[in-house]
Amino acid sequence: MFQNPGSFLWRLGVGALALAGSLAAGAATTTFVSADVEKADHPAVAAVTRLGEMVSSRTGGQLAIQVHPNAELGNESEVLDKLRRGTLDMARVNLGVLADVSPAAKLTSLPYLFRSREHMTRVLHGDFGKRLDKELAANNLVVLMYIDTGARNFYGKKPIRSRDDFKGMHVRVQSSPVYKDLITSLGGAPVVVQYDKVMDAFKSGEIDAAENNLVSFVSSGHYLQARYLSIDEHSMVPDVLLMSKKAWSTLKPEQQELLRTAATEAGEAASRLWQDKEREALEIVRKNGVTVLPKAQLSMTGIESFATRLYSKYVQDPEDLGTVLNIVAQH
Repeated sequence: MFQNPGSFLWRLGVGALALAGSLAAGAATTTFVSADVEKADHPAVAAVTRLGEMVSSRTGGQLAIQVHPNAELGNESEVLDKLRRGTLDMARVNLGVLADVSPAAKLTSLPYLFRSREHMTRVLHGDFGKRLDKELAANNLVVLMYIDTGARNFYGKKPIRSRDDFKGMHVRVQSSPVYKDLITSLGGAPVVVQYDKVMDAFKSGEIDAAENNLVSFVSSGHYLQARYLSIDEHSMVPDVLLMSKKAWSTLKPEQQELLRTAATEAGEAASRLWQDKEREALEIVRKNGVTVLPKAQLSMTGIESFATRLYSKYVQDPEDLGTVLNIVAQH
């Protein structure tokens, strides 16, 4: 499970770090292996890479993290299983992947649950976050940090300003029952298309619209076909860096505290980096003639009211429904 430390690929300019101590003579380096499905230059991967550098610096080289990007160690479901079995040390996954092991995680995928990144942060660091920690701990998982990867927005060949604009539109969605129902309730036709086939689906006319975060809207090239972007922020599900309880238990209490502190700092730096990427993405699409419709120009009441009606359908437990309504009320 533990391997020799490798070289890290990226440096995030968040300030110089002071060494917390020097490596004791003859002491071996403990290297934790972390899996990721994204490319090495992805901001979320960079956050974990930076965490490794911080931990190595602050322990005088006694601890290290070796990141394996590009799904080298499996897809998100596979690495999650390895974490739970203790055959993998760490992994960065989307919180939505944890729906099968955590009822609380499942709730975060509901549309329009979080109304801003500040709202999301407050919830994840409050009582709801404590519930998440407890449910994941029961599955041999330790939460180290959440990583903000932005909100998902609708974009298409025609502008989407209100519920009426969805009528007759073929909208690409992920294979999610709740989002299929959302598009149907708004008057559109949900179409499940593999992510790497979305561009072709736009060109052929199979779809009129799709949804994703701003950074992916640009990196995928979808903005070349979808000339209207509606900043509705209907989904805001963060990534999470997890550690197996087996690997966590090998750390001394002071090392655990050091790791948590460094993870908090790395997560905050990653959030700032992602926001920079979002601003760059908006600049690119505007320069290329895409019409950007900010939330203030959208008739959100008509859209959100249909989305929130789905809560009672997909949240059967009365206590969970109460939790969801409480989260919405906090914004």
